[in-house]
Amino acid sequence: MIALLAASAIHLVAMQASISGPTDAFRGCLREAATKAKSDKVAGDGIEAYLKNACSAQMGTLKDALIGFRMKNGMARKAAASDAEMTVDDYVATPADNYKFMADMNAPKAAPAATTTPAPTPAAVTQPTKP
Repeated sequence: MIALLAASAIHLVAMQASISGPTDAFRGCLREAATKAKSDKVAGDGIEAYLKNACSAQMGTLKDALIGFRMKNGMARKAAASDAEMTVDDYVATPADNYKFMADMNAPKAAPAATTTPAPTPAAVTQPTKP
């Protein structure tokens, strides 16, 4: 009984390890790509596409590992592929959001527009009447 439990635990750890390698590689690539995007001065709107393009090989490897892992756990291929796509999008969203935030913070501030108070019109100025 204990041997069966230990074997199951070892099997689950081995399956999880099949995902951790590609996950670490993809996240590392995203960090490097975000740093490179700063030096390339990528606009905040284009950062997600930039990250996905820069890390396409690692992204593909991670998707394949996630699909395989989920299918081994009884998930249908279509659902596993959809779930893997959402997982990858989540991994991309974090550095993309951070990049956009920092780009907005570091963007040059526009000079405030000079506001002038319009002079009161004669109809708006009323003189108190004397009794």
